Amino acid sequence: MQPRPPIERLRESLADDISGAWSGEEGRGVSVHGRGGRSPFSGRALLHDAAHIAGFLLLAFVASFFLVYWSYTRGLEPPNEAIAATGAGSSTAYDRSGNTELFQFTDPLQGVRNPVSLDRMSAFLVAATVATEDPSFFGNPGVNFRGLARAAFENLTPFGPGFFSGSGGSSITQQLARNVYVDPAERSDRNLSRKLKETAIALELKRRYSDRQILEWYLNQVYYGHSAYGAEAAARVYFGKSAEDLTLAEAALLAGLPQAPGEYSPAVVENRDRAKARQLQVLDLMRDHAGEIKEIVSVKPEEFDAAKAQPLNYVGTQFDVKAPHFVFFVEDQVAKMCAAGLFKPPKDISCDSVVGRGGLKITTTLDLNLQALGERVVEEELAKSEEKSGGHNGSLVAIHPETGQILTYVGSRNYFRDDISGQVDIASSQQSHGSAMKVFTYLTAFQKGWTTSTYVQDEPLTLVSGDPSTQVNNWNSKYLGKITVRKALSESVNTAAARTVIEVGVDDMRATAHQLGITDLREDNCGPAVTLGSCEVKLVDMTYAFSALANNGMMRGRPTSEGVPDGFRQLDPVSVLKIEDASQVLYEYTKPEERKAVEPAYAYMLTDILSKDGAKWSNLTIDRPAGVKTGTSEKFRDGVVVGYSRDLAAGVWVGNADGTPMSPETFSSSNTGPIWKRFMLEAHAMLKVPARQFDRPPDVKPVKCGDSTDFMREGQNPSKPGACKPSGGGADPTPEVTPATTPDATPAVTPEVTPAPATSTPETSRSPTSQASPSPDASATPTPDVSPRPRQ
Repeated sequence: MQPRPPIERLRESLADDISGAWSGEEGRGVSVHGRGGRSPFSGRALLHDAAHIAGFLLLAFVASFFLVYWSYTRGLEPPNEAIAATGAGSSTAYDRSGNTELFQFTDPLQGVRNPVSLDRMSAFLVAATVATEDPSFFGNPGVNFRGLARAAFENLTPFGPGFFSGSGGSSITQQLARNVYVDPAERSDRNLSRKLKETAIALELKRRYSDRQILEWYLNQVYYGHSAYGAEAAARVYFGKSAEDLTLAEAALLAGLPQAPGEYSPAVVENRDRAKARQLQVLDLMRDHAGEIKEIVSVKPEEFDAAKAQPLNYVGTQFDVKAPHFVFFVEDQVAKMCAAGLFKPPKDISCDSVVGRGGLKITTTLDLNLQALGERVVEEELAKSEEKSGGHNGSLVAIHPETGQILTYVGSRNYFRDDISGQVDIASSQQSHGSAMKVFTYLTAFQKGWTTSTYVQDEPLTLVSGDPSTQVNNWNSKYLGKITVRKALSESVNTAAARTVIEVGVDDMRATAHQLGITDLREDNCGPAVTLGSCEVKLVDMTYAFSALANNGMMRGRPTSEGVPDGFRQLDPVSVLKIEDASQVLYEYTKPEERKAVEPAYAYMLTDILSKDGAKWSNLTIDRPAGVKTGTSEKFRDGVVVGYSRDLAAGVWVGNADGTPMSPETFSSSNTGPIWKRFMLEAHAMLKVPARQFDRPPDVKPVKCGDSTDFMREGQNPSKPGACKPSGGGADPTPEVTPATTPDATPAVTPEVTPAPATSTPETSRSPTSQASPSPDASATPTPDVSPRPRQ
């Protein structure tokens, strides 16, 4: 006869006790005694039954743990084999020709793919790592139970900072398990399932492999900041030497970085005091845990003192890269394109890891010739003006309007200059664009029936929407009274723009900006001052918006991957031409998609102002028709110029990355303008494209009135009084005053690297005689072997 399971015996015992307790009578009451007259609710009986229940729960817990353990560890591969199966290694970015390498992205697991043995690492580094990260490493089974208990107390009890808000308690083995076996997208999730998986794998790794092997794997993959994965890479990045040559002071510095690489990395000058303080903590931990690390290294008290006093001689942290801000912008864009479904990542790698582990060849849109030109112009012009202006940093973006391709992307004056915070990518960070925002205000007014000659008032104005109220000042503190839109926009009159945005609506103005490509301005927290640049936007977005104006309001690019709300732009500027892995093409940009961002008539009316009156007033005319708008932010923190010809749109920012104001009276037209003007002149010459007029859409009619010419959309009566009236009101239309289009010459360029997409796109907004410009060719001018970079 088979014995009954414990749970059945416990269930029957409880049933018998309860049944006996209520079955008999004693006097008029109900008996509470069970078998043998013993009360089932006596202390001894309850203790007996509780023991049964506790035993059952313990058995259930153990069974569940082993089930979870088995599910996570069955078929567990060694870390090096697991890594080999999950990806093909790092990816490489190339210029638009596909031949010149810009940068090889860092593979977070490169150190484990090509490990450095523990024998070739400084014993000081090994000991410092154990003392800092997991002092019980040599005695624990893969889990630091003391640290785990502390973490459980902080994260799972009312006495901690909050549910899963306390510190972690991961051992070295658990960290290795997380970094190798947990998907990057899940590593930051502080949930029980992820922690159980990490713990089970750590226990199994410690059961299978020696402490020495686990330490070697760990030290080859841990992140030390500044793109340095693994001890060998970190030693070379920060100290210019091999990991085996690190001193005690240097080893302690490195061992302290993994806790918070972004906060402690000494590659950023502002972090060095924090890095030094962290190094002192590590040296103290080594002293405190001398017993745990004595098998690795023995350090005398005087050696600790000497290490604390030893200067840390960091080497320059430059690395081999061309157009650094652009390649990191591309890295972000590729991950977003993957997440948006524009291509499928190889080997089911997550989109967050596809660049680091996908082994991709990424052919970008960057023209190295124009990039070198942009870098050189920014550096040379800033060197001329910075002493007087106080603006030490600059950024420049250039986009080809016909295709939406980014040709030039200078994120800062010099990526490697710490004194100007050169690693900050100004092009894709939010900055004030001052009066350049007025273009969206007047485009919105045109949509509501205004014309280029509509009257708007220029007189003192106080905005009372905020507390305190804000006085709107013109740049010269003068007022002109009743003026036309043409004069108000071309001469950047602030009070007129503020009155206009109040009348047409701030929300409608923001909607126009969103349709044209601005991805910020999502909250209405600026009020009418938004037209003066009180809310910040990105230079790359502004340049893209102006490239659509160059196409008479037609935006060209690829489907957006920015995750913007409905009503925002549907396309993004193009930074990637092709993505390939070892066996196939995963993505290829062949021709631009096209969306109407604003009616061609209104875009042309705006362009007519900016390319004639605006360019002349700001002294930014070039050798061809080009619309341009300046912008200077409050207290002269930002100077912006954004403009476009038919063949190139460019945006330039000048200022200081830390927000320090420039000198008073540093207006963008005189400080930022020379960079924009010189780049546009030299870039067009480099591209060898002829001058082209902006095409007037067929529904835009000129109206002559006095010495001026107004432009109106056919069939739309002006909604406000102006200097000119439509032809039905007595003014006679005259022929187009714009000079006849210059016939296009065939540019002297070599065959294109990519197809010329613009020639195959319907020209819905152009007159029949219009010609599309050729896509910029990477070989139009000789490509330098190394892209010139400003010296520090």
